[in-house]
Amino acid sequence: VFDAFGRYIADDCQITSLFYSNEQTSIHIRVFQCNTKDVNICCEVTLITDQDEKQSQYFNPITTWKQISLWLKILDINRETPIESYNFWNTEQQYIIDSNQTISFILDQAKSIIVDVVNGENLINIILSYDKNNQNIHILKSCPVYNLLKNPKYLNQLDLKIFSQDDYSLVLIVDELEKKILNKLDMENSISHYASMTNKLIHFQFIILIQIIQYDDQKEISISISHRNLTIKQLLEMIEINNNHIYLASYETKMILFENTNLSTINEMKFFLVKEHQTCLITIKQSNDTLVTINEENMENQRYLIDATIDDIYKQNKSIDQNQYLLYDHDFIPSRETSLNLLLCTSTLSIEFNLTYRKFQTNVTVTSDEQKTPIRFQCESSMSMGRIHEIVCQLWKLNKRFYRLTLDDDSNVDDNYSLDDISESINDLELKLISIADVKCAITYQNRIIMISTTNETLLSSILKETLEKLLIPIDNIDIFTLNLMDDPESPTNVDLDLSIDDIHLGFFSESNIIPFQLQKK
Repeated sequence: VFDAFGRYIADDCQITSLFYSNEQTSIHIRVFQCNTKDVNICCEVTLITDQDEKQSQYFNPITTWKQISLWLKILDINRETPIESYNFWNTEQQYIIDSNQTISFILDQAKSIIVDVVNGENLINIILSYDKNNQNIHILKSCPVYNLLKNPKYLNQLDLKIFSQDDYSLVLIVDELEKKILNKLDMENSISHYASMTNKLIHFQFIILIQIIQYDDQKEISISISHRNLTIKQLLEMIEINNNHIYLASYETKMILFENTNLSTINEMKFFLVKEHQTCLITIKQSNDTLVTINEENMENQRYLIDATIDDIYKQNKSIDQNQYLLYDHDFIPSRETSLNLLLCTSTLSIEFNLTYRKFQTNVTVTSDEQKTPIRFQCESSMSMGRIHEIVCQLWKLNKRFYRLTLDDDSNVDDNYSLDDISESINDLELKLISIADVKCAITYQNRIIMISTTNETLLSSILKETLEKLLIPIDNIDIFTLNLMDDPESPTNVDLDLSIDDIHLGFFSESNIIPFQLQKK
């Protein structure tokens, strides 16, 4: 049994004790038939006063907050200045509770919540908007502005999905001509701070922060947009660029996005800005052993960043079966961590794979003192050491006449030997690639060091070309680079490209077999 305020009436309760009123007041009660298995028949509401006095009352779960407000008025009937109306602030989710909502609706799945009773003088109306959606919000004046960004209630009202708060910000709109993008420090201010600046209704607008990283130098470009209904082409047009061969790549998948891709269809706010030579085209063809036919159109002309990995391709192509593999050059399967730039050369920025069910049994790992990471791939046990030598030098873009392969114990193996000749039951083979050159060049470029084995007769112009090839920089751009000798790290010496390594040895580094250079743009 419940009264008109939704309060639970105990069996031994005297009806006349429910109200502070006269005998002429009508008393309304409601009787509910409850399922005996339902343990949530009542909700306990505990009122804590400013003096830390507590008063508890059981209510029907469908009691509205308007009824709770009437109950509080009865408790305050002897106050000198009775409060006209009560407002309830959900302290956890930071919003004013609608008086027509029920206790159970606000509780949802929670066992308990803390609700502050606030005076109407401490509240303010503001406008919150996103795109074409506007909402009038009743909110505490003392509430910091950043709470608007993380309040799910307001976001749902605006039909806005936020995946990361770092991807969004707010604009304070005073009028059509005066708008201010709020930074993190600005959003620590309270609502009342901005309310004091104007007599108008305060208007906060959600904006999306797009972060674009230039692939060349990792510089960041920030763009703010008011909605996600934009294509990649429109986003590119908002960037001040002169080069037509510019793409946006997904920061997550490393895949180049089509110009007609709409931002509303992807959950990303961070992109790479890349030039054409920093990308590569991937084509995946079906081998004769393919059991299930796959639509090849979906696997042709996929464009990726050159530092994407084989694993990125597997992840992007969901139609590839878990028992299928990407076969390269018809005789080996690169490991998933293999970077695509290993399979590229400057003359052709495209890679072709064959989809196969063949699983090669031999795992080959090759390390080198000159390389940061090893090369791993799978192949047939019948593959020769000469072919492995060729594969490794091809991927690392090395002149194979300056290198030889050895077993892990440094013992030499004839190029004509197959893996079966080394061991009849070898599943994992570890090899080393060792330089046999008399002299090396160590070329520093940005945060990389390129090692090149060479001869004393080699011209510096050839060293420069080989460096650009390793960096996958088009040879056509050779004129914009200079090669500096690091004889003095504080003041490198610009050298004539017609000089030979022997000339540098005689003039600067007579006792060292590693000559340091620096590659720089003019």
